Amino acid sequence: MNEVRPSWDDLRIFAAIATTGSLTSAATQLRLSQPTVGRRLQALEECLGAALLERTPRGMQLTAKGQALLPLVQQMEQAGDAIDRAAPGLADLPLGTVRIAAGPWNSRFMARRLRELQAALPGIEIELSNEMAFANLARREADIAIRNRRPNEGRVAVRRLPEPVYAVFGARSYVDANPAALTDDRYGQCTWIGFDDSYQTSASLVWMRDKLGRWPHVRCNHSTTIYDALLGGAGLAIVPCYAGAEDPGLVRLTPPLDLPSHGLWMVVHEDLRHQPRVRLVADNVAALFERHEKELRPAV
Repeated sequence: MNEVRPSWDDLRIFAAIATTGSLTSAATQLRLSQPTVGRRLQALEECLGAALLERTPRGMQLTAKGQALLPLVQQMEQAGDAIDRAAPGLADLPLGTVRIAAGPWNSRFMARRLRELQAALPGIEIELSNEMAFANLARREADIAIRNRRPNEGRVAVRRLPEPVYAVFGARSYVDANPAALTDDRYGQCTWIGFDDSYQTSASLVWMRDKLGRWPHVRCNHSTTIYDALLGGAGLAIVPCYAGAEDPGLVRLTPPLDLPSHGLWMVVHEDLRHQPRVRLVADNVAALFERHEKELRPAV
């Protein structure tokens, strides 16, 4: 066997290919090109002097040597993730960067009030990530996550936050041109903007389909696109009350809607919750939501 030790990066690539079953999926997960992933796997196999994976009609499959190696690499990944989570807590002062992952609406809420948050966090830099999918806290994809449902697995600490309520809004230009928007005739006579079928379980889409008896006329795969179409006067849409109230070009047309909800939760990995800078940021994010609860949850 070659005396050169295998690269940790190559081992990580091997594990990604083994768990995803393809070079393409591993490349996407690792944010690398497919040729790079293929080259690094080849380099690892040459270093170890053994074939670890083989191409089959069902995708990349582990060889016997690969099956023996994979659990060891996964243990290394877990240990590396634990070290990454522990490292910030070794600092004497709560300085450095804290990464917050949230969905588009909650990211927007925090971004609009980031100056207020920063004022309470001298010496700490904030990375705010707008994610439709949940960030993996165990792998340090984020230090803090804001989620619209309480997690029921993993070693995490959770804190409930005031949850935004939603209503129907329209651009002033659209409402002026379509007076039906001001009455219950809006459901039959107005154009509606909402999610496409990739978000079939979205509470706003379910409500809209029940109310209209059909899919929205304009369908989007991201809430920011819905909001831009709403601002542009393409039709009516369901957005958080605080977001609509912040834009003078929008008119709220209904009281807050009674949409199905799983609550809003701040989630922190157990290994990070007591680290000074993460705890400080988490406390101030919670305080930010609580200070603005009347904006998030207007009574009428």
